[in-house]
Amino acid sequence: MFDDEPIAGGRPGGARSEAPRVSDPGPGRPSVGAARWSDRALALCALAGLIAAAAVTRTWARATLSDRGSALLVVTRSGWELRPTGPLVVAFGLLTGLICLLAHRSGRAALGVLLAVLGAAVAGLALSRLHAADPLVHKIGRLRIGTFQTDEPVAAGTAGAGLWAAALAGIVVVLAAVSWLLLTRRIVGATHASTAGGRFGPPAATGAGSSGVSGAGSAGVSGAGVSGAGPAVPGGIEGGSATERGVDHGL
Repeated sequence: MFDDEPIAGGRPGGARSEAPRVSDPGPGRPSVGAARWSDRALALCALAGLIAAAAVTRTWARATLSDRGSALLVVTRSGWELRPTGPLVVAFGLLTGLICLLAHRSGRAALGVLLAVLGAAVAGLALSRLHAADPLVHKIGRLRIGTFQTDEPVAAGTAGAGLWAAALAGIVVVLAAVSWLLLTRRIVGATHASTAGGRFGPPAATGAGSSGVSGAGSAGVSGAGVSGAGPAVPGGIEGGSATERGVDHGL
């Protein structure tokens, strides 16, 4: 046997065993990347829910009475004043943040579906108040006759920035929840695949290695026995070297 032959199982002549390389991509690396993105999606979902709740305190409806470009009267309503829409958006936004914490700990897909439903509800409630300024426009339109003596008074209403922020935050909650669901399913699939590979792969490799080592050991022992035994010499010592046989015969 040559010295540069690999040694398997501590015995020379055994089957070669390839050691795992550190640079080889393991089965869990794709799932690690997906887990990072799922955490980011969940954090984005919670942040969007809190933004939707905070946007309720901002202006949702604005009515302006103006004459030739100059504003004479401005009336605004915040989301909290538009009941029950505003308080519901606050409740749904805070509930979204709480469910995100539970989903991060448990990883249940049902919580992701609930997050998507809450986001859709927030966006729907906010968009349902797009015309909340119409009553205000009608009110200040009646005041322009007796209170403001103007030539060309104009009353107009618009949706406030808080309403658009809440609606956009609800849409972000829906998209982030769906992304988290997809990434979670990918992680579960990768985990099942790696578990199945680890369950069936190592025993076969171990069995092959043990048979190779036992076969090599038995072959080495039998080979050593054959090479070490010499021819039987009558009246002398079986085996051994020629010098030992000469000494035995008195040569």
